[in-house]
Amino acid sequence: MASESTTGPYSLIPLPEDLKESKNLPATIRQLAPTPSFLFLKVSSLDMSMIHNVFIRALNSIHLNAPKVTPLDMEEETMFPVLEKKIAEISHNVEQHKAFHDGMDAFKQYILDVKAKKETYDGEKAAELCKEFAKPMVQHLHDEIPTISPENLSRFDDEPETLQNMYRKVEEHIKSQPGKLTVFPFVMTHHDFKKAPNWPPVPAPIRWFARNIAPHWNSSYWKFSPYTSRGESQTYNPAIMA
Repeated sequence: MASESTTGPYSLIPLPEDLKESKNLPATIRQLAPTPSFLFLKVSSLDMSMIHNVFIRALNSIHLNAPKVTPLDMEEETMFPVLEKKIAEISHNVEQHKAFHDGMDAFKQYILDVKAKKETYDGEKAAELCKEFAKPMVQHLHDEIPTISPENLSRFDDEPETLQNMYRKVEEHIKSQPGKLTVFPFVMTHHDFKKAPNWPPVPAPIRWFARNIAPHWNSSYWKFSPYTSRGESQTYNPAIMA
């Protein structure tokens, strides 16, 4: 597979070079967390960078692979209202969300219509629909990181319970969501484990399940991912992976 800088039009968020050692993962505000982990989401700039790169890799996969296939908001409700009390910059993130919602909804509706056989799949159309929302979405994914920097979040040092309550709601929301057999392998097959082998910060049994069991369901989905569930690079080839 080509280097990540050439595997799609959307650039990844830069990460520190020393992520292979868990001791180098910045603690930021994790000590305030009510539990050791939040499955695949934690409110720190590093963890948010990781999950945002997962999304960006997925957009690049759609851009690259959609034409090869032939026919045969938790943040807004839970995090933003809390953070914008002391981080005024967060309001820009809210506006950015609005900028790509309509395009994302149109893409989702098209995929649902294809699945329901109301439309015939057209790879070029899928790629174009993705392009409509991908650029503002990727811009948002990059811009959001500085607004939740440790420096900004330190503004809550005088009321740590506010962040604790927010974290708790985020965790409850994630645990309540269906689709563990799709969300887990989606994250695992769009994350660069060579760059950050200790992420996501989940208990070992969940990590083992996510990498060894969950991908066997809906296995046809993950052939489009940039990585296998074992973290090996792969490129979709319709001639051998159909």
